[in-house]
Amino acid sequence: MSHAVAGRISPQPTPAGEAEADKRPARRAGIHPTAVVDRTAEVDATATIGPYCVVGPHVTIGAGVVLHSHVSVQERTSVGAGTAVFPFAVLGADPQDLKYRGEDTELIIGERNTIREHATLHRGTGVGGGKTVVGSDCLIMVGAHVAHDCVLEDEVILANAVMLGGHCLIEHGATIAGGAGIHHFATVGRLAFVGGLARISKDVPPFLVVEGNPAEPRKVNTTALVRRLWPVEQVEALRTAYKSLFRGEVPMTAVIERLRSDGAQPEPVLRLCDFLEKMTQGVHGRWRETLREKHAKKTAPQG
Repeated sequence: MSHAVAGRISPQPTPAGEAEADKRPARRAGIHPTAVVDRTAEVDATATIGPYCVVGPHVTIGAGVVLHSHVSVQERTSVGAGTAVFPFAVLGADPQDLKYRGEDTELIIGERNTIREHATLHRGTGVGGGKTVVGSDCLIMVGAHVAHDCVLEDEVILANAVMLGGHCLIEHGATIAGGAGIHHFATVGRLAFVGGLARISKDVPPFLVVEGNPAEPRKVNTTALVRRLWPVEQVEALRTAYKSLFRGEVPMTAVIERLRSDGAQPEPVLRLCDFLEKMTQGVHGRWRETLREKHAKKTAPQG
């Protein structure tokens, strides 16, 4: 007697083979016969694991998640409910950092994300906090790379072939166009837009469009603000502040002080001022670069 497995006729399993099979998770309709699922993985009953996917150890797959085919979720990764992952994406691989020494680190992905073909999202490092985090409702397009210890907040869009260096922070609603490269420890501010093929070596202020070579703030990201139905008064206040901060002849520090002293400025203008001030306190215009020394002290050998 024989058993049909994945379109082939296989011989009757031996008693030893039956014992080994008992250790593997039971197959169900949502897991394709060609998929490989580690017995320590937790896969929600409503998730779909497509052909030739690999789900590694200590992985959690949430409700309604779809791994289309040839997806590799390597280890210590959680994928939130409603997320769709397309062929040949790799989630939870070891970080590409020479300081990584095999520590147990994580990749945490939120809900309702779309991760397209050949995207790569790596786990964190011990010296960077141990976690790479993606929020909810993000779109990560073909070939984009999210490096170790990055944090993407909700509703972020990374277009094709975007490259994030380690430890980047991409704030809520930011969009990075195709082929842009973001320096490690850089921050892209809330609702900012980074132009295609831009080389970003310092923080990108919120609400602005940054593009060109060298990449510089060009204008307020009115497209995003109008789409989100921002009040006209707030958009115009940001445009006026932008002209004073980046196109005027008065030093930026003096403009920031004047804007703060004006009690009529809306919260987005004050947020922009706070962001710019932190940039100046950072290393080469990257505030998060100041965290590097703190992480190094935490992980340095004692005694």
